[in-house]
Amino acid sequence: MICDQCGERPASVIVKQKMQGQMTERHLCHVCAAENHNLNFVFEQDPMAIHQLLSNWFPKQQTSVSPVKKEVAVCPSCGFTFTKFLELGKFGCATCYEAFEPQLENIFKRLHNSNFEHAGKIPASYGSTLKIRKEIEELRKLMHVSIQNENFEEAAKFRDEIKELNLQLEGGVPDGN
Repeated sequence: MICDQCGERPASVIVKQKMQGQMTERHLCHVCAAENHNLNFVFEQDPMAIHQLLSNWFPKQQTSVSPVKKEVAVCPSCGFTFTKFLELGKFGCATCYEAFEPQLENIFKRLHNSNFEHAGKIPASYGSTLKIRKEIEELRKLMHVSIQNENFEEAAKFRDEIKELNLQLEGGVPDGN
């Protein structure tokens, strides 16, 4: 598709605007989009870069004329500041993770809906596979306990269940034998 504005370059940006209750859609090239629209986006970079996300959530702090300086966290190993992390989207060394832990906790809580750890969903295509693998792992543990207790009939049942589940993982169907 060609840019609606210049008619020369391929359109790579879709701009949707709602004006007076009607939705309009324009297809623009990256040059026209950058010239005419306030897009907070650098086209040469990865659109999902962490520093872009962080810079939108945590805008640069205004410098004030006040004589009291605000204490800035600095990594003792490399001298990297948290402000520099927000600009670049990456740390200077491994020690930065420990040095900026209090600030990172706040970021993680904002990213994960007030939780420190991500507790999201597993994609449907991967969820069933993961469930089967966990079940196989659990059956293997039970099978080993049965073997240690010399309950070989029970261990054989677990072995057969594991074989059936492995067939499901491989995309096969148990033959019923």
